[in-house]
Amino acid sequence: MRRVVNWLVSDRLVMTVIVLNATALVLHEMAAPETPSANLWFWIDYCCVVFFLLESLIKIQQDGWVGYWDNNWNRFDFTVVVLSLPALLGPFLDVSQFAFVLILRLGRLFRLFRVLRFIPNLDHLVNGVRRALRASIGVFLALILINLILAVMATLLFRDLDPDHFGNPISSGYSIFQVFTVEGWNEIAEGIEERARASGESDPGLLIAGTRLFFVAAVLIGGILGLSLANAVFVDEMMMDNTEILERKVDALTEELRRLRDDLKT
Repeated sequence: MRRVVNWLVSDRLVMTVIVLNATALVLHEMAAPETPSANLWFWIDYCCVVFFLLESLIKIQQDGWVGYWDNNWNRFDFTVVVLSLPALLGPFLDVSQFAFVLILRLGRLFRLFRVLRFIPNLDHLVNGVRRALRASIGVFLALILINLILAVMATLLFRDLDPDHFGNPISSGYSIFQVFTVEGWNEIAEGIEERARASGESDPGLLIAGTRLFFVAAVLIGGILGLSLANAVFVDEMMMDNTEILERKVDALTEELRRLRDDLKT
């Protein structure tokens, strides 16, 4: 009996069910409603939910609630299981009419993150990401402030010419972020230029020149410099562990050479 219980919570079986559950969710949404294939994938998904509930109960019984809850992965698993519980009412009630149930169903997709726990050196990777995020906070905050300033400026300058992109600071902020990514920014600028020419302004050339200057500055500051700096800081912090190891080896080698030189002198 104990062997069966251990097999039910084994990593290999759990990973198999996770992949099966994700496949069932995707294929169920692809199938036409009320068809045999849709019903098949529904019941497979239903059985997967029951399995994960059973898995959590077995682990709680084995480790106790305190021991179970002390593990971060177990907390994550239990949260996803709780979000999945409304799906158990599917055969008895038409839960599809409740919007919150659909939202909770999407939460089950986060179970795929459990795959990460089987990645080699995961703790090393997670620590690197945390360190990189902490180091990048200043750069991200600066980019947000620059985006906010440029969004307000763009709203004041271009909302009459291009209300779709710059009608208010929120839409302007999204458009400026698009400019930062250097994705289609020239189309936005050219659209404003075309509207400026067609607006009947007495001197559209000045407005066109100002528009070009504004967008070039936005691309340089936010896109080329800002995002590049954020990427450089993030990568540098991610590689910090390797750098520290190399520095320790170089220091040890330097110390060994110094001792060898002192021995030769004596």
